[in-house]
Amino acid sequence: MGRRTKVILGILAGIPVLALAAAVLVVPMVELGPMAAGHATAALGRPVTIGSLRVSPGLSLGVEVREARLANIDGGSRPAMAEVGSLNATLDLLPLLRGEVVLRRAAIDGFTLYLERAADWRANWHFGERPAAPATPPDRSGLPMVHDLRLARSEIVFRTSSGKELRARLDSTAVTATAPDQPARMTVSGSYGGVPVALEAVLGSIATLRDASIPFPIEMRATSRAETVVEFLGTATDPLNVDGAEGRIRVSAATPEAILGMAGAGGTDVPPVPVALAGQVMRNGDLWRLTAVEGTLDGAPFTAPVIELTEGSRGRPDAVVVAFEFTRLDVNRILGARPPSGSQESGDADLPLIVPEMPDPLLRADLAAQELIYARLHARDARLKAEMAPGRITVETLALAAFGARFDASGELLPARGGGAAVTAAARMTQGDIDTLRRAFRLPALPLAGRLEAHAAVAAEAATLNAATAGARISVVAAMTSGSIAREVIEMASTDVRALFRTSRGMTRVSCLLAAVDVRAGRGEASPVRIRAGTGTISGLASFDLNREWLDLVIGSQRETTHFFALDIPVRVSGSFSNPDILPAQWSRSARARMESGATAPLPPDLRDTARRNPCYSDRSSRR
Repeated sequence: MGRRTKVILGILAGIPVLALAAAVLVVPMVELGPMAAGHATAALGRPVTIGSLRVSPGLSLGVEVREARLANIDGGSRPAMAEVGSLNATLDLLPLLRGEVVLRRAAIDGFTLYLERAADWRANWHFGERPAAPATPPDRSGLPMVHDLRLARSEIVFRTSSGKELRARLDSTAVTATAPDQPARMTVSGSYGGVPVALEAVLGSIATLRDASIPFPIEMRATSRAETVVEFLGTATDPLNVDGAEGRIRVSAATPEAILGMAGAGGTDVPPVPVALAGQVMRNGDLWRLTAVEGTLDGAPFTAPVIELTEGSRGRPDAVVVAFEFTRLDVNRILGARPPSGSQESGDADLPLIVPEMPDPLLRADLAAQELIYARLHARDARLKAEMAPGRITVETLALAAFGARFDASGELLPARGGGAAVTAAARMTQGDIDTLRRAFRLPALPLAGRLEAHAAVAAEAATLNAATAGARISVVAAMTSGSIAREVIEMASTDVRALFRTSRGMTRVSCLLAAVDVRAGRGEASPVRIRAGTGTISGLASFDLNREWLDLVIGSQRETTHFFALDIPVRVSGSFSNPDILPAQWSRSARARMESGATAPLPPDLRDTARRNPCYSDRSSRR
């Protein structure tokens, strides 16, 4: 071989070396940002800008990105959907030449992702025409092999259809895997809704993630302020979209402070009410469901047959359906009502009355409690079925047992002009034992025994439930069709002369009782009050003030129903509930005419009809 030939061959052999040397020296100096941004813009259909992109060639390829930005959709609430402050990554070159991405290390600083829907319900995370939902999970075989991924000073924000921002702060995040077939580990330190959160997870391998036919295993534990723990053990068929998830979830918290904070309902006075629950959770598309839930609230067991969330579409709000069954529900403690001075017990709770014009989510609830405590109410076998819709809260059923009686009610709440809510309701009391009721309302002993039934109509407008109760207009028709009354009362009411010489003993049967009552803000009147007994019929008119515990009652007998010796002089009972004065009264002509006519206190039409059907409604009926 001649010298010339050797020189030529040496030059040819040195060309790759010179090219590689040139690449090593020159390529890092070439700014690739504009070119990469142009390709990304064409591929995504949205403007992409890259402040700087430089590549360091070699068997381990270095990539450095600065100030990258992806534009939001038209109609979005902010200009950018995603932004990256800086990215430094190392990739294996040889797998890249085969079309595979092996990411050895990647460090991202200042990453922000903003997820939202436009007014026409377009999602900004969909690019181009949205494909139909696939029957099977999307192919993931081309996903990168990630060995070490770290994020710092990053944030993910989801904006709901109501405009509320759910903000997850990622102060530091690490995803590591020793090998493609080994489990990946993830750690996160940050916050959600301003509440500090630390997360640790053991995930399936990268090889499993790339195989869509295999459910991806997830074992996760999140903690907040040490006392709040959320654990999940299960799988997901589409883990990148958190879809097809199914498994067991467990939640425990010494106080609901962190949970309420993440839900956007935190406050400074969160009561120390421990809560724990466990159940089966699943997500399939727009449906999230938690079933077979068992847990404790403030130490009392409860179950939840179903807790269901359906994500809204096309501008519709989310819809939530919940069903809970409590053994004991102390609303005073749950709401952190302040106790009276010097008391060891919780104070009286007070629920705000708020009716959103456009609630998000919509809510349908079915709640039951074997024991219920709210304000001064202690009830058993309580059940509430209610629904919150745009501009309306409907109470389908409110039933409970209290004061020795059974109460059933239904009604609705509408927005009030001055704030709060306008409440209308219809209620019924059955099995009401008179002696138990009078003790519950701190009334003196009554010479009357038996069971009452009452129908009521309620109208109120206020900002809170307790204020609505205090200021409500309540119309009531109370009735008794069997019971007994002391004979002495009939003789006293009829001014029977025989009462001067003896005290009548025993009880006489009550064939009917009727009381029509109208109450406004605790003050009201009762007309008529009529009792037909075996020894006579007595009627009365009353006014009262529940706030002052004051009563003024005039009661007298009907001449044609009493004994020959009855003078039928009315009696006036006036004064405090605990110690009223009892004196003869003047039964005025107007009062007697009112009783004769059967006039009642102002009542809604339905209650007037109920009163008229009572045998005691009119004098004529009492003479039959």
